Amino acid sequence: MRNLLLSVCSVLAVSGTALAQDINHDLRGNTTFSVKGGWIQSTLKGDDLEHLAIDGKVNSKNSFSVGMAVDNSLGKHFGLKHELFYQQYGASFDRENEDGVALDAKLQMHSLRLNPISAVFKTGGLQVYAGPYVNMLLYSSITAVDEDGNKYKDHGIFGSIDDDQEDGQYLQKMDYGIVVGAEYQFNCGFILGANYSRGFASIFDNSNTFGLEENPRVGDLKIYNQSFNVFVGYRF
Repeated sequence: MRNLLLSVCSVLAVSGTALAQDINHDLRGNTTFSVKGGWIQSTLKGDDLEHLAIDGKVNSKNSFSVGMAVDNSLGKHFGLKHELFYQQYGASFDRENEDGVALDAKLQMHSLRLNPISAVFKTGGLQVYAGPYVNMLLYSSITAVDEDGNKYKDHGIFGSIDDDQEDGQYLQKMDYGIVVGAEYQFNCGFILGANYSRGFASIFDNSNTFGLEENPRVGDLKIYNQSFNVFVGYRF
């Protein structure tokens, strides 16, 4: 029995060493693929939130993302990362309808997030990266509940080809910004990581029409996406 246990331990040790060498080799040299999924906490930031929410107060929304990544190594410590995700995100806030009734509102957005190319610094199983992102909006809506519990859902904020896009308050179909993050790969290929992203483009299309009649000095609304993501994954 003792000899059997020693044999098993030896096999596990050799296998673990080989697996670690393979993982480290991937981190130094080749192109690798990974799948990822996790939790997103998203919100809206900017100087003009009072145009969207009462007193400009916006709360974060919890949701999820799933996607894949390709890593290209440029040497032992440097590389490039390319990622594509499907994600749900948004924010919650109080707002007033046309009759002045206060509503508990939630803005929900679904998009494809492309992180086309991020610069990566890596050491061992740790990666730190930063680069641009582009969001392609697939769907959006605002769900609101009044004081009596009546529920309203408005898809109009997404807009359509029949809407007058020059005189409306529609969400941008695309926005862009920056993403920075870090992840650690264990010897078994399991990944644990987190990233932060901040939009640089206003989320409203033609948003300079927002309240223009009441205040001609209002320019482009400064309302941007912001999110924090924690994820797990597996690298092949």
